[in-house]
Amino acid sequence: MRWFVAAALLPASAAALADTPPVPVPSAPAASWKYFHAGAALPADWSPPGPGRWSTDHASPYYPPDGVQSPLRADGLHLGGDFWIDTGYEKSRRELPSEPDLEFWLMKGRLMLDVTAVKTWKRFFTQAKGQVLAHVEEIPGDEFVNTDDAWIRFGMWDLWDFQVGRFEAWEVFTKGEGFERDTLEDLGAFGGPDIYEVNYAFYRQDGFGQMAFHAYPWKFLRFEVSGVFGNELGFNSIGVRPAGILDFGWIKVKAAGEYRRLRNQEEGKKQWEEKRGLGGGVILAFEDPAKPFRVRFGASAAYGMIDKVDAFEKVDERGSTDTFSAGGFANVGLWSAVLGLGYDRTIQGDRQLNDRTGRVGHFVHDQLFVSVRHPVVIPNLTAKLVFAWARADLEPAFDNPRVNDMYSVRLRLHMAF
Repeated sequence: MRWFVAAALLPASAAALADTPPVPVPSAPAASWKYFHAGAALPADWSPPGPGRWSTDHASPYYPPDGVQSPLRADGLHLGGDFWIDTGYEKSRRELPSEPDLEFWLMKGRLMLDVTAVKTWKRFFTQAKGQVLAHVEEIPGDEFVNTDDAWIRFGMWDLWDFQVGRFEAWEVFTKGEGFERDTLEDLGAFGGPDIYEVNYAFYRQDGFGQMAFHAYPWKFLRFEVSGVFGNELGFNSIGVRPAGILDFGWIKVKAAGEYRRLRNQEEGKKQWEEKRGLGGGVILAFEDPAKPFRVRFGASAAYGMIDKVDAFEKVDERGSTDTFSAGGFANVGLWSAVLGLGYDRTIQGDRQLNDRTGRVGHFVHDQLFVSVRHPVVIPNLTAKLVFAWARADLEPAFDNPRVNDMYSVRLRLHMAF
């Protein structure tokens, strides 16, 4: 499909060069170190986010949402990033006596430094990005530095591009403001299945290479065909994830499917794993920045399946699962404040059959959050308070059924620069 789309776009690319003038790209010095405050280093229609708008009402230049190609288009070196730190408390109530209740205090953070290099010739461009992460952990010795994005891509502005390296595919399952990745709210209750977000081949990969082809045939329609390839921990893997986004501004419709297979590298070992799924969502946004009242809300759903076979060519019944997730969110902007609400339910079943009861494993995970966000001193520094509840109703085929609850509160300070 990737080559079919590319071939279809080649005539359009030639016509664009022959019949239309090049897209105007703002000029900038060779090194534009403060592009966030310097409009000359960004597209002409870009402006810094006003109070309460960062990451909700305006695209981030570091992680553009909704398949946006890139807001960093001027030739030169662009330097920026962000920093957040979380302070939180979690109360975990577990029903089994062998799993004691837990109180958990949290303080952790992360600094991301983004370096993006851009070179444009007429409508053609090449762009490279590297993001260095410095983590702040509460336990001495756990601090570490690693990378987030690290990729290079080339193509034509607003028409197509090819990307290779380490990056994240397009998001189609939107969870809302309170379910930031790997937070207390996102993890939920102890033992509960993770929300399936069409994410078997979605995240940045460790040990596997990634590539993607993007097409932008119209302003309101975007496509991505991404894939993973490589090996890690003794397994070879290949996967593909096509996605599409229909974007009319006030309404966005997203969908993706995926297939991924892992196989043991050693000859004679029959161990393999196959993952596949599909899902999407709809978002409606009424966010005129000139108005004090703004609303964004949406709903998403996804279904995924995993088949596992162990080294002895037997089905891994507990590891072979079917997962369905669905939920919705709402963001309400009131002047400079943003109120958030979100709920997701995940239902998972495995294939481990109890012959005595006729029961297979069945697990349900409900997750809910309420949040409020507001700028602190300057628009680029925000504070967000998140309250959350989660319940995991666990019914394994052989173990005792139990219900685990989680309550949490978390304060995030976030600064973009």
